[in-house]
Amino acid sequence: MESSRLSRFASGLFLRWLPMFAFFAVIVHFFWFVNSHAINVPYQDGVYDLLNFVVLVEKADTFWGALEQVFGWHADHRTSATRILVYGAYLIEGEMNFHTLALLANLALPLILLLFYLHVRDEEYRWVFLLVSALLLLHIRFFMIVLWSQAAFAYFYVFLYAFACLFVLHKVTPLKLALAAVFCVLSTLTFAAGQIVWLMGLASLLHQSVVIRNRPMVYPAVWFLLAIVTLLLWRIGAPQISAYYSDLKSAEVVLFFPDVLFDMSPGVVLERYGSWFLVILGSAIVDSSTPAAATFGLCMLAVLLYVTIRFFKHEDIRLVLCCWFIVATAAAVTLGRARTLVPDYILDSRYTFLSVMLLCTLTLLLQLRVKVFRSYALPVIVLLACLNWAWTFYHFVAPLEHDLKVRYNQFNANIFLVFARPVEESNAIVQEAIAMGIYIPPCKPLPHCENPTPVAE
Repeated sequence: MESSRLSRFASGLFLRWLPMFAFFAVIVHFFWFVNSHAINVPYQDGVYDLLNFVVLVEKADTFWGALEQVFGWHADHRTSATRILVYGAYLIEGEMNFHTLALLANLALPLILLLFYLHVRDEEYRWVFLLVSALLLLHIRFFMIVLWSQAAFAYFYVFLYAFACLFVLHKVTPLKLALAAVFCVLSTLTFAAGQIVWLMGLASLLHQSVVIRNRPMVYPAVWFLLAIVTLLLWRIGAPQISAYYSDLKSAEVVLFFPDVLFDMSPGVVLERYGSWFLVILGSAIVDSSTPAAATFGLCMLAVLLYVTIRFFKHEDIRLVLCCWFIVATAAAVTLGRARTLVPDYILDSRYTFLSVMLLCTLTLLLQLRVKVFRSYALPVIVLLACLNWAWTFYHFVAPLEHDLKVRYNQFNANIFLVFARPVEESNAIVQEAIAMGIYIPPCKPLPHCENPTPVAE
């Protein structure tokens, strides 16, 4: 009797209480880190996509003029969902505070973990699974965007909305179909690759209608029509980004993109685009070798393909579709960026987040579907996740702080650089926002003015 009681106590301690405490500790640590490093300074596309948007809305004479800015374009993206969040934060706080926006953008990550919790809440090892997911997701491998609110909104929220859409579509009803469509629209209006989730949603509904046969075909038919209408509306007024290279002289293209690919022969294109795609998928745990990253990416892709085929007739394929959405997003980014940048660029860029997201989601999928990953291998997985988490903070704090130093220096010099934009133009946007009281800059010089050295008496 006593031994049984001790066994239950030990089981509860190691399978529930300790992992649950560690899970929340990882979340708290991550937001402590973001809060202590984020600065109230507009950065890169945040000047145009966020700050200038609020300026234009405040200057609009009519409601329709303001609404036009909400649904305007930023490069080849409609970022309306992000702009609504940003404008809401501006109204609540009374100013555009980029420190606050960084925290708000990173909030998407624990919300993704909340979706994972809803998926595994009935599992015996749920808190261990969630701890592994938190360790694999809440770190700074993707340091380039952790403190860059504009990019963080795009990359983090597109997955939050897309995953929410796919989770809601499971065991679909008319109400759930409508709610999923809302999430899909939000994903589409966050990042251009968010359009892909409509295809994944169709796959989910076809799986329920054709493979499982527990839902009528009317659901995928209605979904298909909704997708067509939404995507056609999304394209109204789309800028001709594809004409970018033809609008610039070769010398100007090379100035911005020194590694741009002009040789479009099939072999060269296949090598560049293929390596780009695999490096994007495998860069989560590799930072110095594109062959190693490509190999790891290929391994994850092979595992995902195996799990997809092996459990094709399983009733619940939500995580499988989430993984394929990540892969499809990586393919879309590859199509848009591989011509101008070599694969080495990925290893220290925002694009590493796609690999991190895939590793996190695929690991949870394996823990749920493959018995060995939730039994004998579970302690090893927890240990490896802990080591990876610690490695990212040890290894990437220095480059993150270097980027922060560059931002400090630019701010102190009243320079707000935006890639491929005239600095006079971006500076003018910031100065106008300051003059209108929309953006209240911090003291100068950063960071010393915020932590002055005490003067000895």
